[in-house]
Amino acid sequence: MAMRNQGFTLIELIIVIVLLAIIGTFSFSYLGLGAKVFTDAVGRDQLLNQSRFAVERLSRELRNSLPRSVRVINGTNYSCIEFVPIIASSSYVQLPRPGPFASNAFIGVTPLLEPGQTIINQYLYVYATNHALIYNVATPRRKQITGTTAHTNPGLTEFTFAGTPTFPTGSLARRFFITEQPVSWCVSRTASASGTLTRFKGYGFHNTQRTFSQLSSASAEVMAQQLYNDFSSNQVPFYVLPATLQRNSLVQIDFRFGRANDTEPLRIQHEVFVPNVP
Repeated sequence: MAMRNQGFTLIELIIVIVLLAIIGTFSFSYLGLGAKVFTDAVGRDQLLNQSRFAVERLSRELRNSLPRSVRVINGTNYSCIEFVPIIASSSYVQLPRPGPFASNAFIGVTPLLEPGQTIINQYLYVYATNHALIYNVATPRRKQITGTTAHTNPGLTEFTFAGTPTFPTGSLARRFFITEQPVSWCVSRTASASGTLTRFKGYGFHNTQRTFSQLSSASAEVMAQQLYNDFSSNQVPFYVLPATLQRNSLVQIDFRFGRANDTEPLRIQHEVFVPNVP
């Protein structure tokens, strides 16, 4: 008996193709949703990591800043916080003062420094109690260090300075601070684009705080991106509460991060206490 040829009819083939197309559509949609969820999770994790880094770095620098040196300036599309970073601090045992003690040398307890760190051409402060005494170009409370010599008494160092070596008054705690030039952290953005957090240094001392445009020629380092603080709605990222008799200076940080088309922005609020003993 002859064998019958077996196969699929055209209708059966069309049905199979349609079913495979439907299954494939749902499968690719499921895979696409999973990829979108994964990409979104990675993006949010990166955003969180950069925000944590920026807040931690800024907090450490603020805690190690010269007492009463923190100040803030706000513009229409930027906000900047400025302070003077401390290299070292110690106590003095002899202070040159105007009058009979003008010829005295400045002698202090040798400050602790990092290995290989130098303080030559850096700045020494004694009892700088406000912004004018800290930042003004001709402030008598700040001297630039030109040299150091080990004293005959172990543990003491004699400092020499550029210009007039005398200080108008001493510190109640007999403290002195050695610092670098000021540093500024600025958040800048436009209404149509995300903002950037930038750290500026090496621009020198100025009586009035530098604006963002005035800092553009200084050495700059981008610390974070994708900030969405709305300056027109008073969402300023930096706010300083001055010191009182009950507490130190307080810096409030308010960073608002986000991504394009992200309906869940990330807001970081942090407070930093700044030492207040000049």
